[in-house]
Parts: sequence; structure tokens; C-alpha cells
Amino acid sequence: MPIPTAAWDALVVALRNFEESDQACAVSDRLHKETTLQDVPRLMTLLQDRDAFVREAAAWPLSELVGVPALRDLLVAYQRGLDEGLDNDGFTAALIDLVQVHSSESALVLRSLAQNGDSDMQENALWLLEFCSVDSSGPTTPA
Repeated sequence: MPIPTAAWDALVVALRNFEESDQACAVSDRLHKETTLQDVPRLMTLLQDRDAFVREAAAWPLSELVGVPALRDLLVAYQRGLDEGLDNDGFTAALIDLVQVHSSESALVLRSLAQNGDSDMQENALWLLEFCSVDSSGPTTPA
């Protein structure tokens, strides 16, 4: 069951309340634990948010709910944080966890992104490919 709209809206308001950082972190944790596949469209909207903390809060549940099919969108949001001068620590952990859990499938997608993406996408895909525990010389496109 998805998070009801009114509760979702309240969570997003609390997530943006940076003056109450403990509350914002608790909301991020709640999104990670309570969102379902039905919440994915709203999480994808948060992944494109202007605020890096909001994007990072969406990254963990998306990496677990959607998995490898979300890699490209996750890497776009990840690069946005890098472009803003952020370290993306939590985001980095979510990405690494995703590709380690789904190594073979991730490697296929990352190889494709490394060959067909822009230079930032290529660089990030090659970096993330290092965390896949598969032979790096496999197929270059997803099946």
C-alpha cells in the first residue's frame, strides 16, 4: 500500500525542513523503510528535486524498489550532486549496494552507459562497474 497523499505531502515538507535536521533524517529513513512500488512515481519526482538531500532520500528506496532499471536515472541525479560540489556519501552507498547486490545485471547496464552516455555518465558508469563482482569483459549491451 502506498503512503497516503496527505502523509506523503507532510513527509516531503518535513524532509525539506533543514532547520530540524534530525527530523529530516528520520523522514529520509521512513521513506527508505515504508515506500512501496506504488510510491515509485513520487520517488522519481523527488530524485529530480532541486535539493540534493531530497534527491539522496529518494535514491535508497529507488535503488531497492526498482533496482537496476533505475540505474541511469540514479546516475543522472548522482552527477547533479557532484556538479553542485557535494560528496554524495549516502547516494554513493546506495549505488554501490545496488550494483553489488545485482552484479551481473548491473554490469550489463553500466557497460552500455559507459559506451553510450555523455562523458560524466561514462565516467560514473566505469567507476560503479568496479563494484560489480563480474568479469569486466562481458557483453556490452543489456540482453
